[in-house]
Amino acid sequence: MECHDIIQLNKYPREKFNVLVPVTTMQAASNLQRIVVSEVQLDTRQNTENSGPSKDIYFEKSCKAWAITKVGGMKLAAAANISIVDTTPGRTEGCQRCIEMARATGKPRVCGNCEHVHDVAVTVTIRVPEPSGGFRLMKATKEIDCTVEAATMKDGMQGQQYRRFLPHRTAMAESKAFMRAIRAALGLAGTYQMEDLKKPFVVARIVPNLDAPEIKQAVAGSYLQSMGMLFETPAAPGVALLPAQETQEIPEYPDEPGGGQGWPDPPEEPEELLPWENSPGGDWPPEEEEPHGIYCSRCGKEIARTKDQKSGRVWNPEDIAGYSQRQFGDVLCLRCQDQARKEGRR
Repeated sequence: MECHDIIQLNKYPREKFNVLVPVTTMQAASNLQRIVVSEVQLDTRQNTENSGPSKDIYFEKSCKAWAITKVGGMKLAAAANISIVDTTPGRTEGCQRCIEMARATGKPRVCGNCEHVHDVAVTVTIRVPEPSGGFRLMKATKEIDCTVEAATMKDGMQGQQYRRFLPHRTAMAESKAFMRAIRAALGLAGTYQMEDLKKPFVVARIVPNLDAPEIKQAVAGSYLQSMGMLFETPAAPGVALLPAQETQEIPEYPDEPGGGQGWPDPPEEPEELLPWENSPGGDWPPEEEEPHGIYCSRCGKEIARTKDQKSGRVWNPEDIAGYSQRQFGDVLCLRCQDQARKEGRR
């Protein structure tokens, strides 16, 4: 086989397909490779209230357009042979400022009293195949500022929604970081119109040509080596893979300026649905109701926000519960804490 594999992507017109390869022709570098083209059709059975059965897309109200969820992004990543290498929590911007200030002044700040104590940052690293046969690593980070999220909650239900949002903030940051990396790797747009999402997404990738004798030998050597690790048999020498390139870090904000038409550009990262917005009534289903507030383990009353009359400092229920846990080994209200101190003196 002397001629290399050539794929003409012109047969996929833009008015009928979403071609995620920014070229019109792809050619394999050698006979050891071949080109595979996959068509991915996303589920578009969704409405503007996001109460439809589709898990692939959702309606972004701030842009009045449609965006792809993590489920849809995973489908496109599987077609492009993109895999997740690592997912790690990181240091938030607020924590970094406190660390730098503590180094400069020598006075560390107590984390429990900081308004950014619930902020999270997650970094996702993905492995993207290269046409040369190797791969490159792309890294994206998403940080969620809980103070901003609390300020944007609906009036009248802010406390209830914020408490329900907190347990899911890390998972939401991970999903947004993953979608940021996928969009950069595949050239996906932040938002689409419904007629565009109904078109199949065309993904072309280069894979090893299993018909080539060299690839057959490499696959057999890798298989025997894996069997040797299991059963302690001598492993055949394998073929060294191409090393990965240096990890490419995706910037948090795009470099392109605004459109200049008086309207802001669509956000690089559309806001995904909060967990309670999936239901038609805008609230969680009754069966998922959870108890709210922090209660005293001795008297059973809910610990309320308290202001110190002497210092003027405001104690949140979380601060009172944390102090009580450290001092008495249990969650107590202020009145029960005073009683516990008296009992200790006796």
